Amino acid sequence: MLYRAQTMKLKKYLFILFAGLVGLSGTILAQNSAGSGAVTDLFKFCSEMKGFNLLGKFDVYNSNTGFPEKEFSMIHDLGFNFVRLPLDFRAYTQYGNWDKFTEAEVAKIDKAVEFGGKYGVHVCINLHRAPGYCVNSTTLPTNQQLDLWTDTIAQKAFVKHWIFFANRYKAVSAEILSFDLVNEPSNVTEAVYVQVMKKAIQAIHQISPDRIIFVDGLDYGNTIVPSLKDEPNLAQSIHCYEPFSLTHYKAEWVSGSNDFPLPTWPILWISNYLYGPWKADFKSPLVFQGNFPAGTEVIVNVHQVSMESTLSIKAGTKTVLSKHFLCTADPGTDFTKINKTEWGYQNFSDKDYSAVLTEAATRLTIENILGDWMILNSISIKQDGKVAVYTLSDGTWGTKQSSYLIDDTGVIKTADGNNVLPFESYRKNIALAKANNIPFMVQEFGVYNKTPHSVAIGFLSDLTKFFAENNIGWALWNFSGSFGILNSDRADCIYEPYQGYQLDRQLLDVLTKSASTGAVNLNKQTLKIYPSPVKDELFISGSDFKGKTMIQVSDVTGRMVNTFRNETFYSGTFRMDVSNLKSGMYMIRAANQGQVFTGKFLISR
Repeated sequence: MLYRAQTMKLKKYLFILFAGLVGLSGTILAQNSAGSGAVTDLFKFCSEMKGFNLLGKFDVYNSNTGFPEKEFSMIHDLGFNFVRLPLDFRAYTQYGNWDKFTEAEVAKIDKAVEFGGKYGVHVCINLHRAPGYCVNSTTLPTNQQLDLWTDTIAQKAFVKHWIFFANRYKAVSAEILSFDLVNEPSNVTEAVYVQVMKKAIQAIHQISPDRIIFVDGLDYGNTIVPSLKDEPNLAQSIHCYEPFSLTHYKAEWVSGSNDFPLPTWPILWISNYLYGPWKADFKSPLVFQGNFPAGTEVIVNVHQVSMESTLSIKAGTKTVLSKHFLCTADPGTDFTKINKTEWGYQNFSDKDYSAVLTEAATRLTIENILGDWMILNSISIKQDGKVAVYTLSDGTWGTKQSSYLIDDTGVIKTADGNNVLPFESYRKNIALAKANNIPFMVQEFGVYNKTPHSVAIGFLSDLTKFFAENNIGWALWNFSGSFGILNSDRADCIYEPYQGYQLDRQLLDVLTKSASTGAVNLNKQTLKIYPSPVKDELFISGSDFKGKTMIQVSDVTGRMVNTFRNETFYSGTFRMDVSNLKSGMYMIRAANQGQVFTGKFLISR
């Protein structure tokens, strides 16, 4: 009896201790939820979120160390405000039993939510591997080899997991925490997908009506889902990895990626097909208008020819190249690989064919004047020893060619002046979302570390510019790792030491969208912002930058945080008190004597 009494006392003591710890955790989460609670403008919210995916519980075996506080403090200090946590359900449940949650592992997710509240970084919990579905295949226990889209047991488990998280974080403000239901759905119809998602949406909103819920687009996160419009506190998430052969070049988990061509940038959303008379419905010439002096060399790299084709290049009305291709079992000098199909031979060339202009022209016409069809890799224009390479990326069958403008800097645009970068699918999503009044953001994009660094920087610079122009929030995959700004392990990147990590400064600058913090040349006037990082006082100097000035300071989301008007520079130096600003990255815009200077500075305390 004495032993039993002592045991009961011990159990009671442990229960009180556990309850106290849970209460403490609840207090922390409740403190983090302080604020207005509900997000009143979901469109604004989605546009302002900018950050990273953190992989602390991404895979139970290979990425399951939790979420260090230091990551949140660095993300905050660098000026970002959003993290997405792609979770593997196996990383917080008992092996073989997805109905049993492991408290010690869930507590690691609690800490991420806590750190988000502490550092002003919004946290979005996502089921990357959900009961019954994951875009990445793996071997599971027999009882878990179920299909989320068709199996009711998997669907019940899926909803149960979201009910668990909804209850656990009920006290956490929607300003701090959101949910993203399942990562990159595929092989499912819109009707079935919506039906399954609504089960989880309704269950969550019964518990937390203000909780923001994201649903990934269909087709691996690529397509907005119109039938999920008009749902309260519901937004959508799309992923932006096109062109896939650029973003996933030599990615070990992608079949065939070792055979992708070496990525280049820019590549253009121009059809790479030239259809001949045998495809009369699609036949059309590719036309470039611009200034092409005598001596200009036009180089066409032909990828593939179907049966028979004749490549023609005209400068003005003069034919400068006519090259006939005939596909047979013999590769001859034109082909590198024989490809026999049910329609006949469709051989691969991947060779250059060129012509030099003997007189100036303002119009180049490239077409297939005889035969079936051919595919082009690229068109290069060489002038004065400089070569501009234009890689064509639209492989959509049946797309007709068009006319384009090439300006004096070599930039290609449509006849009405729009750029032709390969973001057409993103434009369609934007149009679809706007037409249906659907708020959305990009929760994954990035470039794997095998793509040449200069290509990755060029591509991501144009892509994030596109996001900014369309007021789209985003999250890079990932923060630290092969796609990230830290420890990406690129062979061709010059890294900068940063708090024990290796920082890709160029990529960080692309993401923050600002000029260098060093000397900046503006109309031959040299201006400096210093020191950086700064604590309390920031200096702007320039020997010719004087007189009445307006200086505006904004955070990385574009929100204006300070304005100095009609200030005067003395001796070319202005001192600015930034002691009232929190740690993080800030943008600065200074207007003086009709000139505008933009730059950035980092506050670190």
